[in-house]
Amino acid sequence: RTTGDPNRQGIDLIIGYNCQRQAHNHYPRYLWRNQQRIPLEGNTRSLSGKQYSQDLFIEEALQFIRDHAEEPFFLYMPFAIPHLSIQVPDESLAAYRDTMAEADYDHRDSYLQHPYPRAGYAAMITHMDAGIGQVLQLLDELDLAGNTLVMFSSDNGPTYDRLGGSDSDFFQSAGPLHGRKGDVDEGGIRVPLIVRWPQQVPGGRVSDHVCAFWDVMPTVLEAVGAERPEPADGISFLPTLRATGRQPTHPYLVWHFPGYGGQQAVRVGHWKGVRRQLHQHPDAELELYDLQQDLTETTDVASEHPAVVQQMLEILQQTQDRSEVFRWLGR
Repeated sequence: RTTGDPNRQGIDLIIGYNCQRQAHNHYPRYLWRNQQRIPLEGNTRSLSGKQYSQDLFIEEALQFIRDHAEEPFFLYMPFAIPHLSIQVPDESLAAYRDTMAEADYDHRDSYLQHPYPRAGYAAMITHMDAGIGQVLQLLDELDLAGNTLVMFSSDNGPTYDRLGGSDSDFFQSAGPLHGRKGDVDEGGIRVPLIVRWPQQVPGGRVSDHVCAFWDVMPTVLEAVGAERPEPADGISFLPTLRATGRQPTHPYLVWHFPGYGGQQAVRVGHWKGVRRQLHQHPDAELELYDLQQDLTETTDVASEHPAVVQQMLEILQQTQDRSEVFRWLGR
């Protein structure tokens, strides 16, 4: 019942967790439906249970679509899987349990330990994909698919250090990118975005348009013909989706991240600047990478391009000082 409650932010119906700690278990003792606590019989927050939260979310999503099929609707499904703990129904695990090689690791964290962590993680991904397939199939059945904008993405890059048994190196989850979740390197912040909107978006294409999460709101608002609130930093990428018209671009993108030691990043065209460990070293120098030539952010070329470095430092200073709410590093 804080100001961040989705019901106080324009959302009519919320089914899920309202506590981050509870959300680290996919067989919780209860979930919430708006302000009503819903007990889940047969769940004890152990490795398995009778009611898998992901399946409950899919069931609710399908019913929501049926209930609102005759009117415009907005449905946001922030799935908890494949976030840790690694937990998945046995029937999904069976597809990988006997065919995927496991490896010993040191389980040091508080997440539940799964006996088949690689197979379990793969099964969670497959289970999630199947649920998304149910949603897309229902849109087809109700003849809603053509005029329904579906967007699928991730909140950050893959996890690190075999946390909870996860194994991002084994799955090559970040591909060639350097960094993991919690880093402002490309491996931590570059994520895929998949869009389906048959009547508006030509399929089978890949775009390298550089955008960020704050561009989603203006994109959706433009798609439905609504006015965007001002001020807003986002730029609609609807022209890119529709492959029509001129696509405006950002002069720069910035990240100010107080977590994981304090980090900053800025992107200007193909240049990427990074500052790290800012809590301990507030005056840390900026690393500079040419993503056009060095996507893995292997070679720091800051000494070769002082003008670019200075431009990025000025951008970081200007944007850092802009908000009174999110000030950090004592500035």
